[in-house]
Amino acid sequence: MSYDEPSKEVSVYKIEGFSTVHHVKIIGYTLAKRFVDTFTEVGKFDLAGHTWAVQYCPNVKYVDSRKHDCIKLSLMLVTEPKVPMVVSCDFTLLSQHGTFPSKSKPLEEIFTKARHACGSNFMETSEFEYYEYSCLKNDSLLVQCSLQVVKPSCTEEPKKLNVVVPPPDLNHHLGCLLESKEGTDVTFHLNKEKFVAHKTVLAARSPVFRAQFFGSMMESKTDSVEIEEMKPKVFEAMLHFIYTETLPPQEDISFEMAQHLLVAADQYGLERLKAICAKLLCAGIDAKTAVTTLAFAVRHSCPQLKAFCVDFVASREMLDSFIASNEFENLVSSYPSVLKEILEKVKKMIV
Repeated sequence: MSYDEPSKEVSVYKIEGFSTVHHVKIIGYTLAKRFVDTFTEVGKFDLAGHTWAVQYCPNVKYVDSRKHDCIKLSLMLVTEPKVPMVVSCDFTLLSQHGTFPSKSKPLEEIFTKARHACGSNFMETSEFEYYEYSCLKNDSLLVQCSLQVVKPSCTEEPKKLNVVVPPPDLNHHLGCLLESKEGTDVTFHLNKEKFVAHKTVLAARSPVFRAQFFGSMMESKTDSVEIEEMKPKVFEAMLHFIYTETLPPQEDISFEMAQHLLVAADQYGLERLKAICAKLLCAGIDAKTAVTTLAFAVRHSCPQLKAFCVDFVASREMLDSFIASNEFENLVSSYPSVLKEILEKVKKMIV
């Protein structure tokens, strides 16, 4: 690590300096001198991220060999500091001839908490009231507060994240597990073909498989399951989806294949696969398949596919040919409620 190029993880200690000159006008000097003998806040200002206040006491008795009538000025930190601050403050009275040569010396103090105050030396009233250096104008005093604040700070530079988190790959690993056949504990027989799998994976993905393997059904006690009325290619695609959440990458999902997969998904409670197949059928529907697909959607409880088919069949281009087809009579006789939905859709289109 060079001096010019520090490491990304570095703590920085920095000293910051701030300064300002603030003026306070005190009106009614004579009256205050007679009746006020406590410190009064006469001005506020902000510096170094904090609020400061100037306090003024117009009637102070300074006792040495004799009593002196004096005034005293004080600086107070109003807000709470996070770190101690070294403060240098100089109060000066401004006369009609410029700066009054007062005997007040700059104060230096370390401010550590809110309401911390530090006063200046006494200023004898007999001196600044003297006509030659008179600081009084219309019974008012003009005070100049020169303030310097030194504030340390120790901060840690934010660490830049340089760790790249890879995308989830559980489906990849489960796919490899299915392909390797390691640890399989159940075999499915479809005609002359067989497929091996893992009961726990199938049960986690399908409520039907969960009931079969971990319920009271006969299959829970066996490692071999016969499946009828499903093509091996369909079962293989469903099995691939169960492990990977995707359809086989090299599988050409035809309209007919999508129908078979939807039936399998409905049978085993695979709702996401069912929705994917419904979307594929919506994309492939045409005049020849609209009616049969509508009946198919009703039979397998696919409301989105059913709604799409109703809209398709009720369109002006399809309605006449649909009514004249043999499928119309079959659909009406099997699912009379569908006809009502189609007619309501047509009515809305006419209106």
